Amino acid sequence: MHMTAKLLVISRDPRSAGLRLLEEAGLKPSFVTSAAAGAKSLAGEAFDLVILDASSDPDAIAALRARDPTLPILRLASADDAEISDGTEAEALLVEPFSRGQLVALVRTLSALHASRAALRQSEARLGLVQEAGALAVADCDLTTGRASWTKEFAELFQLPESGEKGLRFDSLLDSVHEDDKAALLEEYRRMLRDGGKFERDFRIRRADESVVWVSARGSFIEGVTGRIERILCLCTDITEHKNSESRNAQLAAIVASSIDAIVSIDPSDRIRTWNYGAEQLFGFAAYEVLGRKGDFFVPPGLVSERTAMIERLSKGEAIEYQTQRQHKNGNIIDVWIRGAPMRQTDGNHFGGSFIIRDVSAQKQREEHVRFLMRELTHRSKNLLAVIQAMARQSLSPHTTSEEFVARFSERLSGLAGSHDLLLSDDWAGASLVQLIRSQLQHYDELFDKRIHLEGTDLVLLPEAAQNIGIALHELSTNAAKFGALSVEGGTVTVSWTVVIDGANQRRMQMRWKEQSGPPVVLPAHKGFGRMVMDRIAGQALGGHSKAIFAPDGVCWELDVPASAVIREKTGAPASA
Repeated sequence: MHMTAKLLVISRDPRSAGLRLLEEAGLKPSFVTSAAAGAKSLAGEAFDLVILDASSDPDAIAALRARDPTLPILRLASADDAEISDGTEAEALLVEPFSRGQLVALVRTLSALHASRAALRQSEARLGLVQEAGALAVADCDLTTGRASWTKEFAELFQLPESGEKGLRFDSLLDSVHEDDKAALLEEYRRMLRDGGKFERDFRIRRADESVVWVSARGSFIEGVTGRIERILCLCTDITEHKNSESRNAQLAAIVASSIDAIVSIDPSDRIRTWNYGAEQLFGFAAYEVLGRKGDFFVPPGLVSERTAMIERLSKGEAIEYQTQRQHKNGNIIDVWIRGAPMRQTDGNHFGGSFIIRDVSAQKQREEHVRFLMRELTHRSKNLLAVIQAMARQSLSPHTTSEEFVARFSERLSGLAGSHDLLLSDDWAGASLVQLIRSQLQHYDELFDKRIHLEGTDLVLLPEAAQNIGIALHELSTNAAKFGALSVEGGTVTVSWTVVIDGANQRRMQMRWKEQSGPPVVLPAHKGFGRMVMDRIAGQALGGHSKAIFAPDGVCWELDVPASAVIREKTGAPASA
């Protein structure tokens, strides 16, 4: 600063003693003769110091201050100058007589002071700009004087008065700290007062409106020459949005990690970026096996073009949803539902896509099962209607009155309904033969094991077999109750069945209804619906044959059909047991 200081000298006498001393010191000031000329010079050029010679107008100081209030002014005065002790507004006053050394030292000091002030103003301006741009809240506490200053951002953050040279107690700040963070923050404050050093901590404060704000505080506890903490510098930032984002990201990460659905993302080049645990479980590939691979590696060959079209739609910003298939690591094909959404940066640029992939194999199976059931229901409904129509036709004959028709038809419908109830109880998969016999003889439940005997290992009948055998059993039980063994005391009915191997080495199911100790048997005069069922319909419907024998000692009915047309499976327990 020594020789580069720019000086502006205002003097009416260019050859005054003070100016000669400046020249002798090697300084090269700029000279003007009046305050007006000095103000004009200041408007066009920057100076480090203004010197008013003793011969200059004392009122020039006010004019110069109006032009540049920060510029230091040195006034040279004679010993008899009346203004010397009259509250001069100059930065410094040098009274004659003075030496060249005194003048030069003072000029250099004032020039250096001006440069330091300018640098300080620039630093403060930069600091203010940084604080404003970063929304930094700064507080400076002098523990020796109890004074503190803080920025408006700090005041807004902690809801304090505007900054000033005021006291700032830690207790007043602690009052606003969230109750869950107070103890830890107070403990650290006490430790820092004892040990000093730098600190950094995140904590919450609660506002008057009960809203919670996250604060990141960092700074220093500064020791004085005595070794005691004398000053605290603290810089705080509102990080609420950042913390909320962290919380949302943590929640999202937890959802992705724990999801049973596969959650996968790709980059703009269609390479796998993320592969969650659900994807590992669904497709059998670990994350390390797929990250960075092309996204179509687990797509069946015939569906690659479909996926390519979907990715193109995704890249254009369109959400996609469709059902398709994907391939497991072991080669199995999996039915899946896929929902995809484009991922965009804050500037709107596309940077990949995210997919939720769900296994819908069970749903597909249920849908197929429902379709099967609907087809089966249609088939069985048609079959049932045909059976009912046959019942109606055969129940009505020239030998029956309308009352007899209604009674017979109702009884046969009831018997048919009993067979269907058994089938429905097992989702139409089949019916127990023992339960079928008991349902058709339910009015004689107390006679079982006394006058009604069952002999054979229980079988599960196929639906078609259960329906036809049930009709035959109903006709047999009705005939026995009206004319046969169940119409008198002491009469018995034995129902037996077995599975045999015929001459062609084929399994056949043989069933027999045998009545004994009943009234003398008389061959019916005409062949009605019941006789047709026993003699022909039951056996033919199941691919075999059946017949009714009206022997003198009791009615006997025999059924001989392929086991494959009748039996679903064996339960293994003897009926007699």
